[in-house]
Amino acid sequence: MKVIFGSFSSISLLGGGVAVQVNSLANALKQTDVTVELFDPWKKYRFEEYSLFHLFVAHNGTYHLGRSVKHLNMKLVLTPVFYSRRNILQLKIVTKVGQLLRRVGGIWTEHLFCKELCDLADLILANTDEEIKLICNGLGISSKKVAKLLNGVDKTFYFASPELFTRQYQIKDFVLYVGHIGWGRKNLLPLIKILKNKRIPAVLIGPVLNTNYGRRCLELISSAPNIKLIPGLAPGSELLRSAYAACDTFVLPSFYETPGLAALEAALAGAKICITQYGGTKEYFGKYAFYLNPNSTKSIADAIEKALSYQKSNVLKEYIYQHFTWERCASILAETYRHLINRGNL
Repeated sequence: MKVIFGSFSSISLLGGGVAVQVNSLANALKQTDVTVELFDPWKKYRFEEYSLFHLFVAHNGTYHLGRSVKHLNMKLVLTPVFYSRRNILQLKIVTKVGQLLRRVGGIWTEHLFCKELCDLADLILANTDEEIKLICNGLGISSKKVAKLLNGVDKTFYFASPELFTRQYQIKDFVLYVGHIGWGRKNLLPLIKILKNKRIPAVLIGPVLNTNYGRRCLELISSAPNIKLIPGLAPGSELLRSAYAACDTFVLPSFYETPGLAALEAALAGAKICITQYGGTKEYFGKYAFYLNPNSTKSIADAIEKALSYQKSNVLKEYIYQHFTWERCASILAETYRHLINRGNL
């Protein structure tokens, strides 16, 4: 079976969780009967040679690609990576208003791009039950063509050792954040202020974006001697794995995560996890994480202090290893593809 993986055009520049998901699934599917080709916008495709097109992320950056694929009679599988801080009723209203604005004035909303891609898709694979509820009940998509495909993590993080990172940077048992620095959704400013004021040893790993938010983060970090900034380590690299193993607690104070691949990696490397309560995170980390309300600086600070007061254990590490590996995800995905192709639906 040959399939094409596609996503937004800047994915190779920005990286992030979706890039990790795409590349990790493509690699893990090699152990099945599925051959994956990453979409090349300059290549002339003969779609009859492929079984389906799997599109990752549903927004304005992927809308025209998904629509073109579907209009050329290709089976379209969609992983929306969708979340909204609005409740179901609010989401219904926003969607209806968006449809009206489009008809009357040609005005598009972000949610409408996602809804129309979901309408076009033959199969929608969501990362969490919470995402499924938003898609079905909020966007009005039939539950008959929606299923759940859990995110995963590379097994190599299970065997990570702290020695390499500790030797290179002379720091251990710190608070760690890994991800882009400069997206407002990541909610880093309150975290940096907490770490600075409480003088908690910390490491932030990730590219600093040229945004107002990114510049504010950088200014605050530069005045905090207890915070070390590492502009970026290659995804899955030995040094990044070692950083996860060397830290005490990993923190994602985002307004939402779906569910936060860096947190899965950190957990598998043995870190304690402080993470936002929004975005389906509890479906992955269960009772083993320290959850925070990203809208409350006190909640973020309390979660960090509570996590730091606990001893490390391997309970979460073993739980993640048993339930969330890319190999397990790929096996389920390959079977889902076969079901779609053989029967035309779920």
